[in-house]
Amino acid sequence: MQNKRCREFYAVPATDAVSAIRSSARSFEEGLPPAQRKRLGQFFTGLPLGTLLAHIALDPDARAVIDPMAGHGDLLDAAALTARARGARLGRLDGIELDPETSAFCGRRTAALQADGAVAAARIVTGSAFDPAIVAELDAPGYDLVITNPPYVRYQSQNGNGAGVGDVRRGLSAIVDARVTDGERALWQALVEGYSGLADLSVPAWLLSALLTRPGGRLALVVPATWRSRDYADVVRYVLLRAFRLEFIVADTQPGWFSDALVRTHLVIARRLSWDEAQAPVSDRSSLPAAHWLQVTPAAAGGGSLVGSAFPGPEPERDFATWASAANREVPSIGSRPFALDEEWRTLEQRLGRKSWFQNAENRRDALPLFSVAEARPATMPEGLREMLPPGATPVRLQTLERAGIRVSQGLRSGCNRFFYVTLAGEDENETVTVEASESFQNMRFRVPAAALRPVLHRQADIEAFASGYLPVTRVLDLSDWVLPEDQPAVTEAAEAYRRRGMSVPRVMPPELASFVRLAARYAPDPKEPARCIPDLSAVRTNVRRPANGRDVPRFWYMLPAFTARHLPVIFTPRINHGTPAVALNTQPPILIDANFSTLWAEERRWTVHALYALFHSSWCRAAMESAGTPLGGGALKLEATHIRQVPIPPLSDRDCERLATLGQQLAAAVPSARHQIDMFILAAALPGSDENDLKEAARHIDSRLEAACAARQRTVHDS
Repeated sequence: MQNKRCREFYAVPATDAVSAIRSSARSFEEGLPPAQRKRLGQFFTGLPLGTLLAHIALDPDARAVIDPMAGHGDLLDAAALTARARGARLGRLDGIELDPETSAFCGRRTAALQADGAVAAARIVTGSAFDPAIVAELDAPGYDLVITNPPYVRYQSQNGNGAGVGDVRRGLSAIVDARVTDGERALWQALVEGYSGLADLSVPAWLLSALLTRPGGRLALVVPATWRSRDYADVVRYVLLRAFRLEFIVADTQPGWFSDALVRTHLVIARRLSWDEAQAPVSDRSSLPAAHWLQVTPAAAGGGSLVGSAFPGPEPERDFATWASAANREVPSIGSRPFALDEEWRTLEQRLGRKSWFQNAENRRDALPLFSVAEARPATMPEGLREMLPPGATPVRLQTLERAGIRVSQGLRSGCNRFFYVTLAGEDENETVTVEASESFQNMRFRVPAAALRPVLHRQADIEAFASGYLPVTRVLDLSDWVLPEDQPAVTEAAEAYRRRGMSVPRVMPPELASFVRLAARYAPDPKEPARCIPDLSAVRTNVRRPANGRDVPRFWYMLPAFTARHLPVIFTPRINHGTPAVALNTQPPILIDANFSTLWAEERRWTVHALYALFHSSWCRAAMESAGTPLGGGALKLEATHIRQVPIPPLSDRDCERLATLGQQLAAAVPSARHQIDMFILAAALPGSDENDLKEAARHIDSRLEAACAARQRTVHDS
């Protein structure tokens, strides 16, 4: 991540050589090819933020420091700078960098620090940090400080470099074998084998950084705030609880330290436990010590430091680090609160109870996934939701949405909207419709059988008209019942398989539609990969099925998979919310909802459409969604399915659901009192024993906190 906002903030006395290379670091970064920067995640931290992190994380007796994703050396420089400010000298300063040109710059930078006397020895190795030979080349049993800004890029963008999903996992597994033994090895191998193949490179980078940290040493990371909300990152949350003592989370606020970042930033600092301390499963530990959560606003910055106004002395970062350890007094522009790791564990345990890697790590091999301990427990009260409630409000035994029979997912991902999505351009005529293709196909128009089109809500801009009864003009090409003439022989050959399955044999496409499909089959969406056409795209080629046993029916690249409840939900909400989160009703029967939206439906009949609509319009659920979502750089709230699944609700009877359905119908009909009645009903179920006045006060309190939370994430530089 690149720290544009703080460029002007730091001037450090140093030799001419060190000052010169620091000055040239910014121009070096800006001179990197944009495509390469995006592919490799080359958005560097900057000295101001690196120095703040180093002052919190660097122990007085630390001598060995590494950044395994070193970039051009900001964090290594910051660590050396911090040690020198304390009158100390690092014994070794190591780094690994994949890009040769960037590695060479980092090498010159650390060599200048060594020549300046800031470090005794410095070494930068060029190559993949997941290559066990590269790690072995450094010949270090462990580091006092591992400080890094992991790359938040997808494997698919790497184009080799040994950074494919399998390459990274195999390399990381070999590094585990080389660095840990016995029971500890089994734990780390379970984590390496268990993290999701959908994860970006940051997840294995976290695991590698954790492995390189010696017992008693510190891990210090610059990460996006989404690290606690992504499903595939749960493994790193577990590592921090099992193998580390999480000490600090330092969070920025809008507009943030990285003005061009899509999400807010966290600094995470944790101390690695010895194996004697870490070998006990987290569930066997009596309690976990709380960490410090610090919130730094832009007003804290000044005088060449991100905390210079809050700590106006000559060494603001050192003063900040000293204060952070105790946080025993209020500091202007910086908030401090305890971060309860016991609650963090309960939340994580609830999410991970059915994961096999988690059961292995926690020694729960005898537990059946469908009947795990976590399922029998009440839902965890999220910390953010608790803060939205009035002081002293104590909800009763809550339950998860899953336990209530409510499901949450994401809408339709076609794999290539530019082909599968078209726009209506004419009226029905003899059961055919004129449609317009995307710009990729020069907005060409052609006629399509009306039966091959399904309406889809694709854009937020269409929600208002949709709520007023107007269908969007976007249509999905649903070609599951149509084949190209050249594919007809395969269909004819499988006629018996269609009959056994009770399916009708697909019809042959009319000429205009067939011509468009053939054109799309030859179209390469990415000009840099002219040989990779639409049928070759990773999310499209999985549509193909070639019968091998005479019992299956064939499927072709232009046939989307069968639509399910997540594509045709009863209610939905935008994944990007500019105001407070709100759900919308689908039509009956439902139309397709695009992946720009999170989708909800129920598997139990008691949850009617309007009962769900009322539930998620309650201030309780809206507050839970607001607190669970991720604030983005522009002030919007990202609300993914994984966030919504964290919403706990009070147990509701069949009669309660009937009452909610009635209130939901009133809400849909714009009855003025419906919203208030819904709030009172859900709060009465969540806070039993409260009288009417208490419930009214709770509703007012939640609404005011919702407004404040929305305003806080939309705050601009001038507001702060």
